[in-house]
Amino acid sequence: MAKIKIAFIKQDGLSCGGTELWLQNIAAGIDKQKFEADYFYTGETDAGRAAFLTSHGVRLIKVQCGRIDEKENGKWLDSDFDQLFNEENYDIIQSAIAGPKQWPFYLMKKPVVHSVHLGHYADTSSNVCHSFFLSEWMHRRNARLGGVYRLGSVVPAGVSMPLCSDDLRSELGIPHNAVIAGFHQRNADDIFSPVPLNSFAKLQQKDRYFIILGGGSKYGEQARKLSIKNFIQLPHSSDRVMISKFLNTLDIFAHGRRDGETFGYVFAEAMIHRLPCLGHRARKQNAHKETIADGGFFAKSQGEYTEKLKLLFEDEDLRKILAEKAFCSAKKRFIDHDYIKDVERVYEEIYQNSPEFQRRLRHLKRWQKISLYLRPYSKEKSGNRKVLKIFGIPFLTKRA
Repeated sequence: MAKIKIAFIKQDGLSCGGTELWLQNIAAGIDKQKFEADYFYTGETDAGRAAFLTSHGVRLIKVQCGRIDEKENGKWLDSDFDQLFNEENYDIIQSAIAGPKQWPFYLMKKPVVHSVHLGHYADTSSNVCHSFFLSEWMHRRNARLGGVYRLGSVVPAGVSMPLCSDDLRSELGIPHNAVIAGFHQRNADDIFSPVPLNSFAKLQQKDRYFIILGGGSKYGEQARKLSIKNFIQLPHSSDRVMISKFLNTLDIFAHGRRDGETFGYVFAEAMIHRLPCLGHRARKQNAHKETIADGGFFAKSQGEYTEKLKLLFEDEDLRKILAEKAFCSAKKRFIDHDYIKDVERVYEEIYQNSPEFQRRLRHLKRWQKISLYLRPYSKEKSGNRKVLKIFGIPFLTKRA
């Protein structure tokens, strides 16, 4: 049987954000006896991520891109993509998108499979045959926005067991009897949350520490403003062994992010490292509540966050109980289940294109089109404009 050829396409596709890591893990994980994987990406080439992909039989194709045209749904300008990519060479196109339709996927004639990583819009393009989501929360939300629930599935792939048993306490000069809270995050001030350090500032003691691996500059500014003494901010690292070592250093995974999580990969990772978790409600995405489950707490306010963090600092027995629950829950949901096999089954069904599959796809797509006109209110994103509709008819357009 001929191999199924998959084109993975992602702007900044070799960076270390959660979206990119998901796509990289799928490209690397699929069985190379049955699939060929070409990975098209713009932006910088992270040597570690490149080595990971090539060692798993993925062919990397770097695409030049001078700038992005938001008016054209993120079209790559001053780019050699058209010279490097020939749609006819592939059976399936795999994306990793925020939610709304994105260039060049809606222009493709071949079947497109999305992985959807933000929850504000749904791509209703006719060529989308399936969508993967990192959480059931995202899956349901996408359906409410116009996606087809039965053409989607949950695939929280990429979580792995701890990669090392070492920690950073000696290196950082932290006593082994100290209680340490913290989290890791990419270096971006736009996702900064003041919640964790606001709470820690009220709970300071000489044997308590708060450490952040990565994160934007606002955390350091906040710590200085609040006169937090035992605060350490380490440089961001994409090295998975370093992240494992950092998590082994903590006693509590106390996280904050302004816009929330559509899954919470960092929580799943922390749980596998046997850490009790604490997160907070965000304005936009709150799928991390589902991810934490019984492995910690989900605070609905700053006050509740402080209350739960205080409890975790003071009660060692509670930390141990939640840590074990966190590990068992994460292992069962994210390690023991082979999500790569689920992805492969979707690819194979699309590739085989049986009469039954064709009938089901036509029926669901037809109903999707009808249902969009039956909705009293809906929204979609077209380029850099937000279109608001009443019963499928545009009535207001404004800048997104």
